[in-house]
Amino acid sequence: MKYVTYAILVFLTIGCEKTNENAATYFGGQIINPKTNYVLFLKDEKVIDTLLLDKDNRFLKEIPLTKGGLYTFKHGTEFQYIYLEPSDSILVRLNTREFDQSLVFSGKGSAKNEFLINLYLQNEKEEKMMYRNFDLNEQAFQAKIDSLSKERIAVYNDFFANEVAVSKGFKEFTNTAIQFPLYRLKEVYPYYHKGAYNLEEFPEVSDTFYDFRKNISLNEEQLVTFYPYQNYVVSYLYNISYQLKENDSTKNDLTVNILNAVNQHIKAEQFKNILLKRILVSDFLKSGSACRVNEEALNIFLANCTNKEDIEQVNNLVKDCNNIPLEEPLQDFDIISYNNIPLTINEVIKNKNAVIYFWSTDYISTDYLVNRIKFLEKRYPELMFIGINMQTSPKDLSKESNLKLLNIHNQYMLPKDSYAHNYLSSKYPRTILIDNFGIVKNGFANLDSKNLDSELNKLIIGY
Repeated sequence: MKYVTYAILVFLTIGCEKTNENAATYFGGQIINPKTNYVLFLKDEKVIDTLLLDKDNRFLKEIPLTKGGLYTFKHGTEFQYIYLEPSDSILVRLNTREFDQSLVFSGKGSAKNEFLINLYLQNEKEEKMMYRNFDLNEQAFQAKIDSLSKERIAVYNDFFANEVAVSKGFKEFTNTAIQFPLYRLKEVYPYYHKGAYNLEEFPEVSDTFYDFRKNISLNEEQLVTFYPYQNYVVSYLYNISYQLKENDSTKNDLTVNILNAVNQHIKAEQFKNILLKRILVSDFLKSGSACRVNEEALNIFLANCTNKEDIEQVNNLVKDCNNIPLEEPLQDFDIISYNNIPLTINEVIKNKNAVIYFWSTDYISTDYLVNRIKFLEKRYPELMFIGINMQTSPKDLSKESNLKLLNIHNQYMLPKDSYAHNYLSSKYPRTILIDNFGIVKNGFANLDSKNLDSELNKLIIGY
């Protein structure tokens, strides 16, 4: 089987340029240092196929395709886009330790995808550079944007001058990938410029600064899951919502402003649902507010979201939040060590100030988890950090080399009948802070929250 699979991959790589328009469409490749034994293949954020890796970590699948479009492949917590057209036979090769940087395409249709990934990597590099320029005045900042735009357009023209038979659809995606990250920088410029100089008010910009908006639709359904487009729209909505907050004392809840802006400007139903959920959940998870639900924001979401699964997950999130009351003892629950020893959480944290973080590879990579926890453990040696994997898969995550960098004695799993599942129904990660008397001090902190440091310091000195 090994040699048959390899032969197919070689054939597709060197021979698919000769296929005709009626030929089948294939997607395959090889994953170096795989995190799981499969690759997910998605369209519009919905999984349409699960592609299993063979013993050599290769995969190959015929894709039923009648027209070109943007797809996503995901492995572990990482993902990347792929633009597929009928009769394409695209192979990818990547190393999970440097997912995007190691990604290489081959086969028919590979050139356009190599072009897109190079644009993506260039955007990342340039955006980091541009964040150092928010202290510039409007004219100087605009000059930086214009310079980047000219460079990208030159690369765009060079590619399409040498690439034959490129579809109109791909050109539209490429234009979005080139211009929309620059448009987004202009949307966030006033906010970051204000912060750079500690200004009390938003800086004034000229009437022409946002002229590009005249040629933008906020409801391009074929682009809604494309992050350069989606991130621009979110930044635009944030910009106008923040300025409303600055200029109207009755509109001081930024999350409410953004949700109302979504309802006002976004007409594409799927896109509206995506943004409503993204904004509400992000506000909740980043707040570090010890489970204080923004009732007005929640009501706007529930009144306007039409996706039943999203509504159920948000309702579960609220229920999860309320299932751990503050200033009361934590309800004991069963856990299992990575040596398969059954324990209870109260046995492990008895008489200690503890940070219990529930995590899942559906939401967080083990790379990030390890780096974040090692940083926190070094910064707060007085606290006990207990990691609990929410997944009940039989896979032993201790075999992942990076996870071994954590103290495995502080890592646990949940049995399927553990009481903890009662407040994990939304499947979102959560962090619970417990003092040395076993009392809950924060029932829904977040490892990413900018408020986490203050919450941990309060746990040390006493709330």
